[in-house]
Amino acid sequence: MSWTFDVIIPTYENAAELQRCLDGLEQQTFDSFRVLICIDGESATVRQLLACQRLPFAHRILSHPGNQHRGRNATRNLALPHLEAPFLAMLDSDVVPAPEWLAEHYRLLCNRECVSVGDIRFLDTAENVWARYIQHRGKNKYRHGEQIPPYYLTTGNLALPTRFFRALGGQDERMRGYGGGDTEFALRLEKVFGVPVLFNANALGYSTMNKTLAQALAQMEEFGAVNLPLLLSLHPEERRIFGLKYLLGQRWFDRVLRSIARSELADWLLRLLPFPVAPVERAIVHFAVFSAIARGWERHRSAQAAALQ
Repeated sequence: MSWTFDVIIPTYENAAELQRCLDGLEQQTFDSFRVLICIDGESATVRQLLACQRLPFAHRILSHPGNQHRGRNATRNLALPHLEAPFLAMLDSDVVPAPEWLAEHYRLLCNRECVSVGDIRFLDTAENVWARYIQHRGKNKYRHGEQIPPYYLTTGNLALPTRFFRALGGQDERMRGYGGGDTEFALRLEKVFGVPVLFNANALGYSTMNKTLAQALAQMEEFGAVNLPLLLSLHPEERRIFGLKYLLGQRWFDRVLRSIARSELADWLLRLLPFPVAPVERAIVHFAVFSAIARGWERHRSAQAAALQ
């Protein structure tokens, strides 16, 4: 049997979320697809869930040798040897696709050769500051059908011709910690294929933010210390992303901004949250994100200097 889409779903210790995601796939109006469920680590509850499931669509369950924990990039790459469909969709296991999700991706991909980046709407923006911030960042600043910068690509809700993913060898498995894996893949996609990346607001998925603002900022600091230096080593010319032009710049403005970012100003501003004026709240969180990345970057530079002594 042949199908139009292979759908990659990486999952790690989140059986309840995965169940809701699979329920959403059962409701798809476009039914020519197979699901590749890629399990990271032991994930005993996920394995138990899948052992009890009788899924009504074609699927395959994949995992690392010895049930190793390898991170999201390597886990998505488990699907590489098994891809057969002309199109590939990626969906995070904590995202519930709307019934028209895959049909909308297919509609855009049939219209032109492109990458279709779907929308993820958080259901808890009223309570979660980080969810509110993410809902207005990146691709969400654009209208449906508009071309977006490649570095706004996110694999939590994505569709593209399979040959692109296969030719690039999937995502970089060296990026095991938080952040940067999607961006690194997007930069390679841009360099090798130059294919337009389009925001597909009609390819909807729904999710609930599973982290607080404090947890998100801690992850951003760790990203600045670990994966951002790796990302820069792989793409040394890149300055468009994650404030690199300010982190690496030597203008007086860059130096002053770095100094302010590493100060206690962000911590002081965060005490004002939640702020009643939405643009002000977003500006505060945006500065806090840059501050967290800058602190992580400084940790990386300090570690480098210590290693040379």
